[in-house]
Amino acid sequence: MSVQTAILEIPGIRFETLKALDAKAQKFGKTVEEYTRDLIEQDVSSNEMTFDEILAPIRAEVEASGITDEELDELFMQARRDYYLEQKGRD
Repeated sequence: MSVQTAILEIPGIRFETLKALDAKAQKFGKTVEEYTRDLIEQDVSSNEMTFDEILAPIRAEVEASGITDEELDELFMQARRDYYLEQKGRD
């Protein structure tokens, strides 16, 4: 079974926006067209995102950053400690 597709032109997009879109697409290893198509399809296909969909951009950025699992664990632990101290100070 074949899926019907179409071409969409969007006039008036600023060059800076296209550059930013291209940079985001590259982070995910996609072309601008692939990345934009995925964004549109995700947006119209469901109002509710799965947990995996919510975490996908975070996972991609963590992977692209080169941070180790240990460094990421420590980053989260420090954030938890900071939050705890902040909440304790409000009492």
